[in-house]
Amino acid sequence: MKKLKAILAGAFLTLCASISAAQEKTTFNETDYNKPKLFADLPQKMNLKVSELQNLFKLSVGTSVNVQAADNFIFQGTIVSKSDEKDASVKSIVIKSSNRQGAAFTFTRITNTDGTYKYAGRVLSFSNGDAYEVVEEKGQYYLQKKNLHDLIAE
Repeated sequence: MKKLKAILAGAFLTLCASISAAQEKTTFNETDYNKPKLFADLPQKMNLKVSELQNLFKLSVGTSVNVQAADNFIFQGTIVSKSDEKDASVKSIVIKSSNRQGAAFTFTRITNTDGTYKYAGRVLSFSNGDAYEVVEEKGQYYLQKKNLHDLIAE
């Protein structure tokens, strides 16, 4: 009788383990390397017009903008988010594009302890395979074209 109970208990545990949700295979989103390019008409690297972008921090959420971000790149859209005005050391703005469908431009200015500024930002769309990132080289800021999968993990 003890052997029968042990066999039934073992069979029951095996059945439970085989139908358990923890035993299911998990699948992850694989990176789609064939997404269309949103910035195919633009160069690999463009001089960022920081002075033009500085004025954006004075504007309020909901404002329509038309800014010359680089020589060959006019970004049009609406300001959808701004950082908290109380923190003067970091100012950030997000613009949803109207001329590059699905794209958003995030631009951030960080004030260093010596009063100088450092800039960061990205222009990207999750529906497209390319993006731009703000990079600094020898004191000059550029928009550098990147592959979206190099900037984010899907």
